Amino acid sequence: MTLEEARQLVIDGINFAAYHETDFSLHDADKNRLFGSEHYKSSRPVYEPSPWAEGDFEEKMSMLLVWANLLNRSVPAFTEAQRLLEGEDSAVGRVIRSAKTRKATDVVPGTKFGRI
Repeated sequence: MTLEEARQLVIDGINFAAYHETDFSLHDADKNRLFGSEHYKSSRPVYEPSPWAEGDFEEKMSMLLVWANLLNRSVPAFTEAQRLLEGEDSAVGRVIRSAKTRKATDVVPGTKFGRI
């Protein structure tokens, strides 16, 4: 697995957890921030700001990664992708390291769980 493939796999897992657990998927800008460059360009219309960009972005991504790890516990490639990236001095590397010290019940204050 290349580092780029690992990044995509981790970001896709985080995105799935975001939508699965909160009904708010990541915007392209959120994914690009994690990826470290302009990689995602879906041309999907954006009608409201990303709820993930408000507050401590990396803390929120770490929370989502803990949930993604639970949802992907039977996917060895997801664990391998994180192992490849965890030593990086990048947003995704910091998120992976932070997720190791969190529990699934640790919810970041201000996290939106649905559209009200």
